[in-house]
Amino acid sequence: MEQAGSVHQHDLAIADADVAATAVQAENPSGAGVLLVHGLGSDRRTNIERARALTAAHATTCLAIDLRGHGDSVGRLSTVTPEQNLADVLAGYDALAGLPGVDPGRVAVCGASYGAYLSVLATAQRPVARLVLRAPALYRDDVAGSTLSQRRAGDQVTARCLLAALASSSMPALLVESECDEVIPHEVVDTYVAARPDIEHAVLTGAGHALTDPVSRAQYQRLLVEFFRDL
Repeated sequence: MEQAGSVHQHDLAIADADVAATAVQAENPSGAGVLLVHGLGSDRRTNIERARALTAAHATTCLAIDLRGHGDSVGRLSTVTPEQNLADVLAGYDALAGLPGVDPGRVAVCGASYGAYLSVLATAQRPVARLVLRAPALYRDDVAGSTLSQRRAGDQVTARCLLAALASSSMPALLVESECDEVIPHEVVDTYVAARPDIEHAVLTGAGHALTDPVSRAQYQRLLVEFFRDL
């Protein structure tokens, strides 16, 4: 495994200071960048750990964000909309692409659950070099302007726009499923795979949705380090 030398991290505010973020960089960045997007009700803390691992392994520049309504970002979870959170992801992408040492053509996105859903939508508006979807959620296409408390689960009929965005993408993509996921049914994973049959599909043995088990977290981190090796 490559060694990047010293790893540095610093907090910053983006999207007119509405979104809190943490950048993780190496002394000599490789040019690759990874945006990490957490799931619903979570925050950027565990993604900072993954960012540090990627930077240490490959000199990747990473940005972990708190979506509005989460962590240190503004807003209340009950009133934020997916449309607003998608704007947060796009702002994060743009901020990462503009950091010193980042090649805008080598920016990847890694999202979990609700963050994975948003990450797919982001691929329709930004040139994503690689895509990781962990335990991706699926919502109806008509929830974009609804509050998160009004969100509704989707399927292959009611989430056609989201699935079309995934199907039309061509970047290398990895879908990571939790074997014992109590939140995302296996049928949702099947729907994602059907939309993008060439997607790489990995299963975390014995893992639950939130990866509270240290063994599962470590397994997922190893998958990320390997997948982004040649970004």
